Amino acid sequence: MKPDFKEDPRTAAWISSALLRWFRTAARPMAWRETRDPYRIWVSEIMLQQTRVGTVAPYYERFLRKFPDAASLARAPLDDVLKAWEGLGYYSRARNLHRAAAIVVARHGAKVPRTVGALEALPGIGRSTAGAIAAIAFGADVPILDANARRVVARLFAVEGDPRSGGVEGILWKRSAGLVRKGKGRDTALAMMDLGAVVCLPNAPSCRECPLRSRCSSCLRRLQDRIPPKRARKVLPHHDIVAAVFRRTDGALYLLRRPSDGLLGGLWAFPSGKRDPGETLEGAMRRSLREKLQVRAVIQREVGVVRHAYSHYRITLHGFLCETRGGALPEGEATGWLPHGVEGTFALPRADRKLLEFIHREEER
Repeated sequence: MKPDFKEDPRTAAWISSALLRWFRTAARPMAWRETRDPYRIWVSEIMLQQTRVGTVAPYYERFLRKFPDAASLARAPLDDVLKAWEGLGYYSRARNLHRAAAIVVARHGAKVPRTVGALEALPGIGRSTAGAIAAIAFGADVPILDANARRVVARLFAVEGDPRSGGVEGILWKRSAGLVRKGKGRDTALAMMDLGAVVCLPNAPSCRECPLRSRCSSCLRRLQDRIPPKRARKVLPHHDIVAAVFRRTDGALYLLRRPSDGLLGGLWAFPSGKRDPGETLEGAMRRSLREKLQVRAVIQREVGVVRHAYSHYRITLHGFLCETRGGALPEGEATGWLPHGVEGTFALPRADRKLLEFIHREEER
């Protein structure tokens, strides 16, 4: 077994040089790599959290057209920010980005801070994201440990155990830091991301194509399929959700704003509730409306069924066209009417957006 760089710094130097040579010809082209604007790089790094590069690209361009700098983002209403983010998922990222922009304007003169510590103090930015922004935007010689880098480093030095546990993660941070050569922080961060994305894959890594295979402890010991250890797949629970579609005479649809601190916080959605065991869908719909809106409803018919998966559970959303019986729908800041045929500034969860498509198709028939 080859000694790791803690015992032999020459190993780390060799790995760094080989990685950077590979990156010079294998770097993936991305719009956010063509800029040194710290704000744009910050936005891209937040969007790339838990989201694939191909998915992010159109959202990135659209978001920056609407909010070209921190000041414009900070003064925008949250509804506008969520609308620009609509469909990208993990909406806490958008809410945190909006909050962080206000802090950047108030405390940093609308300029993205340069240090890892100052970046990490902003909402929605952890240690690795802070390192990525500092390295890519400002050329700081700091390590990163996103999902790709974590896997690359763990395999390179055959670091066994859960890479997210405190002890193992601490070792990985030290190993990652040891690979950053002076003046090469930006390229090292990007190279680690790319190697993990196209070569050192989670399943079936392409070791024959890897420029580091001759110094990779996992490859040399044939441990690459065991490091990092596979997480047991969880069986996602399933919930039946009922949603009420109230249509005004002008065709506008009634929406509620979701609580800001919960799942899909701040988004607008049809009034909904979860079906309890043994309950009919219609019964769940009536109960939910009594509990949430204090109205009695007449259910006319089902207008659409949407199946959707979130990170921790799956749902089947059943939409019912409803009318109130002897009472008006409540009005207030957390309620709104989506005009017929107009997008407006209402950002809807993807499942509700799909249900809206069913409703529009029914109207066209």
